[in-house]
Amino acid sequence: MEKLTPQNEHEEHMVQVLLAIMQGVPVEEYNDDNYFWHPSDSNCIFLNTEYRITPKSTPLPITRKMWRMINKKWKYAAMDKDGEVYFYINEPYTDKYGGCWNDSSSKYCRSALFINIDGINWSLSLTERPEDV
Repeated sequence: MEKLTPQNEHEEHMVQVLLAIMQGVPVEEYNDDNYFWHPSDSNCIFLNTEYRITPKSTPLPITRKMWRMINKKWKYAAMDKDGEVYFYINEPYTDKYGGCWNDSSSKYCRSALFINIDGINWSLSLTERPEDV
């Protein structure tokens, strides 16, 4: 049997996604209805679905001391594409095109703290409050 090789970038991407699934690397799929990425819960690949290998997060450099100054109701922090940092009660999600994080409950607030955002990729910036702070 002839060995098949990817013929374009899309085919190469799909091969990488399939290998990731087979090797237990987390994969996300794009939800066209709600416009956000979510973990793929299937071992199947569909040609009409957009996939990506789950990017590694780059959390915000919020120290434990800083978290202690923030009301305990705020469980998450994330940076929007414009560099603004917000705190959220519920885990927010990011859409593919909007450049911001969203919380379906609309319970969020802008950070008044100075947080160094140098080198932080906004779309990977979701940071969860440590459980014991």
